[in-house]
Amino acid sequence: MHSGDFADMRPVVLGHRLQVSPDGQVYGLVEEEGGEVLTVGDHRHCAEFLVQRLLELHGAGHLNLALPTLGAKQFWADVYWFGAWRIQENVLSGHHRLLDPSDTRHAWGSRNACRAVLERERQIQGWVPDTRPLVVLLHGLGRSHSVWDSMAAALREQNYQVAALAYPSTRRSIAEHAAQLDDLLDDLEGPREVSFVTHSLGALVVRSSLAGNPDWSRDLRPQRVVMIAPPSQGSSLARSLADFLPFAMIAGPAARELATDTLRTLPAPPCPFGILAAGRGAEDGYNPWLPGDDDGIVSIEETRLAGAADHLVVHGLHTFIMNDPQTISATLQFLQFGHFGGHSDR
Repeated sequence: MHSGDFADMRPVVLGHRLQVSPDGQVYGLVEEEGGEVLTVGDHRHCAEFLVQRLLELHGAGHLNLALPTLGAKQFWADVYWFGAWRIQENVLSGHHRLLDPSDTRHAWGSRNACRAVLERERQIQGWVPDTRPLVVLLHGLGRSHSVWDSMAAALREQNYQVAALAYPSTRRSIAEHAAQLDDLLDDLEGPREVSFVTHSLGALVVRSSLAGNPDWSRDLRPQRVVMIAPPSQGSSLARSLADFLPFAMIAGPAARELATDTLRTLPAPPCPFGILAAGRGAEDGYNPWLPGDDDGIVSIEETRLAGAADHLVVHGLHTFIMNDPQTISATLQFLQFGHFGGHSDR
């Protein structure tokens, strides 16, 4: 077997390439460093050999009880996705855990050990990558991925695969959150198209990611972005709290960035994007310290961004607007057609 004649079946797995011959009849497992061919055979044989090797090299983590978890709040970051399974890193201790779709822990310890256990589950269950278009959901400052439950259910009904990003919004900078997202998408298997639905700070994370012209593997293409209540121009509320020490300590680096003017230079997404703002639908909003209509946290004017394909104001408060039925309906409309329909305020 000459590894150069074979094509990769999937992204590199912890330094190993699972490859297939041009006629699809022969499979091989190749060590990335040095190009040594470790084994040749059919697909099942090579997949089993890969799992055995990963477990020998990295183990299966610490002794584990299959315990339910909260899925992640402020101290966990998703570092790998496959289907609805996820590997997460604790940003305080640095250790990792493997969660199934119900947020039950199946392994914990090093990242590589969690990946080895996931590869074992994948081989045993015969899972294959999901090729349907992916929608990535990004929550706002101080929230968690569970805020997207209603939106995620509606998207799945429309046959999208959905991944709600768990990221430590109060612990890292916007650039660090964007790097986390880039790494996840670079290792992603299955979909060729990805769209994003964001709330508040999540919009800035996506803009930062897309501004870097990410070279995601396997030609993953960004399609559309829906930004819900985004502080597109920064936040006047954050600027008013910038010198308040408890705010800086609790809300973290990303919140401090909202108080600066640097966000005004962050490019708009290079793909079609729409903005859903929230407010009272009146001259004055919910927050008397914000000019014009607002959702209590972000003014409608602060949501605007040049180049938007559409802009819609929905009645509601910043914290809950992602669960509003009109928000969900408008989001589905934009992802499918690139506009919010007849209710646009443009």
